[in-house]
Amino acid sequence: MTTPTTPDRTVIDTATMPWINGLDVLANMAPAFRDNLGPRERVDDLFARYHRKTLRLDDDTTRRLDLIRVEPGYRDLTNAYHDSVEECLVLEGTVSIDGEGEFRAGDYFWRPPGYVHAAETADGFTALLGFQGVDPDEDSEGASRVIRPDEEAGTNALDGTTEGAFAADTVGPRGWVRCSSGLLPEIPGPVVARHRGPFEGMDLDRLSVRVLSHNPWTDGQTLLVRLLPGYTESGSAHGTAAYEHVVLEGSYEIAGEMHGTGTYLQRPAGVVDHPMTSADGALLYVKLDGTWDRVVAANTRS
Repeated sequence: MTTPTTPDRTVIDTATMPWINGLDVLANMAPAFRDNLGPRERVDDLFARYHRKTLRLDDDTTRRLDLIRVEPGYRDLTNAYHDSVEECLVLEGTVSIDGEGEFRAGDYFWRPPGYVHAAETADGFTALLGFQGVDPDEDSEGASRVIRPDEEAGTNALDGTTEGAFAADTVGPRGWVRCSSGLLPEIPGPVVARHRGPFEGMDLDRLSVRVLSHNPWTDGQTLLVRLLPGYTESGSAHGTAAYEHVVLEGSYEIAGEMHGTGTYLQRPAGVVDHPMTSADGALLYVKLDGTWDRVVAANTRS
């Protein structure tokens, strides 16, 4: 069961969502993408192998987050770059990206705009895939696809032509991040609290964090947050940054409602929510647009 979506928050149970086949995705795709996929006579065969569940979509900025499933034998028809940051966490399977290498379950990337690439999978894969869209703080423009020659794979086609705060450095404020999440340090909650917060009412002794990417200018970040069994927050609270997460493993409870694996939650900055508990533990993929904190509402302080 999931808490219903309200004007202040969005909650989606992805397990109950139907997969949308790529052929249906094409019909609603932005022209900047659809018209640059490669030879038109081959596009339908390619996208029949692609399936998507949309968790977030902002038509104005083109920011989005999708759960995707790609069948064996998929291969992009051309190399290309995006004007938007692209972000991905592989959940199952393997995908090879021309100019970047092979990504397996648990691997993550944050790719700045302009880097030329093409994806291919022999065995299929499932992933969380996002485009940052128009976001000056991340040096990101609207989602697009611009075809480039295969020999440019791994290079930045926008080098020397971008504008903005990070134009001289095409890796942007977070860098071109490629990592295996399992090789990142798992930082205990009390250590995280030395540099972030405040984390009022959080069960820091039953929490740990792996940092996938971080913007030091805005403190925006993408994290893997593990809640250990017995995790218990106190007091209803809000955060000062917009927040979203996907439950990768386990479950948690808010206000008597259970949220299991596959739950997506999006909460704007400042929205007060009930305390979270997790009897058996959980692993969350978390995105924040600014500093991570938790401030207990005055009327719920003990």
